[in-house]
Amino acid sequence: MPKGFSRRDFLAQGGKALLAGGAIGAAGPLLSACDWFAKSGPTSTTEVAYTYPTFTPVPDVALVQDAMNKILKPKYGVTIKLNPIDFGAYDQKQKLAVAAGDVQDIVYSVPWVNNYYVNVAQGALKPLDSLLKSHAPKTYGSMTVQAWQATKVNGKIYGVLNQQPWTRPIGPRVRKDLADKYNLDLTKVNTFDDLTPFLAAVKAGEPKVTPIGIAQIADKGGPYSAAYLGYEIVDGVSTDAGVIGVKADDPNLKVVNIATLPEFLQQVQLARQWFQAGYYPVDPPGEQATANWRAGKYAVEIDVVHRDSTGQLKATYGFEFVAKGLGPLVLTTGGIIATMNNISSTSKHPEAAMTLLEALNTDVDVYRLICRGIEGTHYAVTDAKNAVVGFPTGVTASNDRYNPQTSWMFGDLFNDFYSSEDTVGAWPLSLKDNQTAIPSKALGFAFDPTNVKTELAQVQKAQQQYGYPLIMGRANPSSGLSNYLSKLHDAGVDKVMSEIQRQLDSWRSSK
Repeated sequence: MPKGFSRRDFLAQGGKALLAGGAIGAAGPLLSACDWFAKSGPTSTTEVAYTYPTFTPVPDVALVQDAMNKILKPKYGVTIKLNPIDFGAYDQKQKLAVAAGDVQDIVYSVPWVNNYYVNVAQGALKPLDSLLKSHAPKTYGSMTVQAWQATKVNGKIYGVLNQQPWTRPIGPRVRKDLADKYNLDLTKVNTFDDLTPFLAAVKAGEPKVTPIGIAQIADKGGPYSAAYLGYEIVDGVSTDAGVIGVKADDPNLKVVNIATLPEFLQQVQLARQWFQAGYYPVDPPGEQATANWRAGKYAVEIDVVHRDSTGQLKATYGFEFVAKGLGPLVLTTGGIIATMNNISSTSKHPEAAMTLLEALNTDVDVYRLICRGIEGTHYAVTDAKNAVVGFPTGVTASNDRYNPQTSWMFGDLFNDFYSSEDTVGAWPLSLKDNQTAIPSKALGFAFDPTNVKTELAQVQKAQQQYGYPLIMGRANPSSGLSNYLSKLHDAGVDKVMSEIQRQLDSWRSSK
């Protein structure tokens, strides 16, 4: 973070006033140029492909694309080619595309999928500093220099931030009908241990319901999260299920292997207890998980909880939900860059791509189309005053032909509709959460893995092969934890941690 602006200042001036600060003054001439362009209109049209992951089928994507282009073509001189890829295949397809040098325009690349830092290191993404200022001045000006600092690798910006809640507390997201039936009071649930009696009640009273729903043995769904324990993951490639981190409030920025801590052991022991009690599916259903949720086969989902989570869950699964994030609110680099769009280094039209990103982030009509589809077909406005939407008559979460439920992926989330009445006001409250979160002392640090990329890749494999089953209760901690630590050691975790520590020390001394 640049000198003269502390983390305390960054948070103390949070909210829209902060987000509009700093860079917007410098954007004045550019805004004028943008205004002139809007009045004059484009003189040619360029097609821009947007490749991104989708978690649900979107068979009406062509209809939505056509509707977007009716706005984009005359107003911005671009058209969009939507290329959604099933999330389960997205990461591998993007690796193959990068390796083959395929021509792409906008791609979705973040630390948790289609890894941002790896793509930067491989030269797969285009530096965006100049393009942001020239072709997306409103987007650039809507967030501070300090926010953009979190995207930088070796001093350059490679991702266009999507404004959204920057904190990522993990917690239970619970079907309201079952919470009411079994008297779950989330105000009294402050740790994951506190959730156990409810899970037991569901297991005993609902023979057709598995208490916790998961899709696969992966990095979420269990009671461990680095953020839950107050840590920031700093290896640049791992999610909050990773183990190389620093305590968010540690002024010395000491890098630790979280898996060696007693707090980690406590969480994996709880996961094991839950698994042995039958609270998880024995065989994770993969892509069938969403259908199972809609059929009422699960009670609880453990994942990131935001102010609007309950509305999104209702739209996705068709049930009312209650939810609560657990642990401290930690503002991290990973939280800020959790959702970004990027421009491929192979794009033949980077200027047009950035113009499109400007539209997605600042044009409410364009943004709401890609998020929600076509009014009357895919959604209906139920409360115009409060910008609340639901399903049209005869349409449900199960049969809606365009319901991606990933508004946070496409642009400025705070331009979206609300999915239910109980989430009205979530956006200003989310800004307040950003303001009051604990600022990680490593906020803005970006790890360069060049010197340890082989070891880091091996650590990743160890986390996935031995760590994920452990944090999901599939492995006995009495033997599984020591085995996991041994595999991490063999993979070179100590060398990776030493290199991260060296870079952190250098980064801190240069601030």
